[in-house]
Amino acid sequence: MDCRRVAGRTVLAAMTLVASCDKSTAPMSIAPVASMTVSPASASLSAGQTVQLTATPRDSQGNPLSGRVITWSTSDATNATVSGSGLVTAETVGGATVTATSEGKSAGAVITVTAPSGGGGTPDPTLLPIARTSQAPLTTAYDALNVPAIAAGGSYLDPTTGVKVYKITSATFPTLSANWGHDYAEGGDEVSLPYNGTTRAVLVHGGAYWLVDFTPGVGVGNGRQLTGTFAPVQDQAFAFSTNPATPWYAYVSNGTSVRRIDIRTMTEAPGNGWPVMDESVAVWLQQSENDGLFAWMRGASGPTVVGYEPGTGTLKTYTNAGIDEPRIDRAGRYIGLTMASPAEALFLWDWQADSIVLKTTGDPGIPFIHVASLRDRWYGVDWNLSQPYQYVVFDPVARTQLHIGGPTNSGDEYGNGNWIQHPA
Repeated sequence: MDCRRVAGRTVLAAMTLVASCDKSTAPMSIAPVASMTVSPASASLSAGQTVQLTATPRDSQGNPLSGRVITWSTSDATNATVSGSGLVTAETVGGATVTATSEGKSAGAVITVTAPSGGGGTPDPTLLPIARTSQAPLTTAYDALNVPAIAAGGSYLDPTTGVKVYKITSATFPTLSANWGHDYAEGGDEVSLPYNGTTRAVLVHGGAYWLVDFTPGVGVGNGRQLTGTFAPVQDQAFAFSTNPATPWYAYVSNGTSVRRIDIRTMTEAPGNGWPVMDESVAVWLQQSENDGLFAWMRGASGPTVVGYEPGTGTLKTYTNAGIDEPRIDRAGRYIGLTMASPAEALFLWDWQADSIVLKTTGDPGIPFIHVASLRDRWYGVDWNLSQPYQYVVFDPVARTQLHIGGPTNSGDEYGNGNWIQHPA
């Protein structure tokens, strides 16, 4: 081409032709990726659900950049997988961080996978996920909750179970006390079912025992002290109703009898098998679903455990000098007896048949102690193993005790989920 013939053309044409005639070329300036953003930054899904994530590369000024290669990855493909286009699929209960990367810059989204709710209801916290040896603590997922910033009365979904957790503070408790707390609870439920709209009652203590109401989104109020025949003889001597038809009932052992009270009016509610008189220091008070079968121990050290069915007025006892404490089966047939002798053994009392149907060896085997009582099973930790410890499940129907994986959150006997409250 003769470049001289086009010298009088427009500036744009001249620039183009000069570039064509000049063998040397100047490289185009392409802005590097300075940062990444992912939207949404977090998502809570039931197992099987999906969410589409969008990743945006940005320059140093925060402007979006197009045409960049983006790769996707997940921190735990067991819980959540991600496609090459950013489509996340929830797999199993747990959590994962899904990360988008371009030119060495990354951003992530926290994915929480909850148990299927079975028709839109609240996930069942008794359907615990099975622990895996490779399962690492969900540090990122829990840190992202920023629990300290949640207002009293607010809530969050637990990344592991999908259960809604409400935050309660003592700022509005009935009286000033440095000792306000929730009872050490390995017996009955100390958080009630909703008995007035969404309001639940909670047993707390600050010297004396009190009931306080908790309303989601509102907080704590309506404190009333448990006095006289309604005062629990000790921590494990109180239980709220497990019957959704009568969520306003509670049961209290006052040292001489076991009584049913109406928490709405703070009056006694006799009838239907209540009260049970002449029960001295009935502790470890607890019951199965729908208030069907109750269990307690006579005296803090036993040796007699009571199984009581109020619907029929049937009361049975089992006495053994080696008993440490009882554990109800939420299904309402069995009572697991933790033994002090043999240490940490399980004696399984079939209340209906009124017989001991299983005896385990206990220490140094799998310990049955400080376990969480669920339906047809108890969960605990085997700290008799060397680290890392494992979770265990006891099945009273199959009459088995099995390791179900780990590592556990603690080797301490109190790290077994003992403060699990109402299964609703």
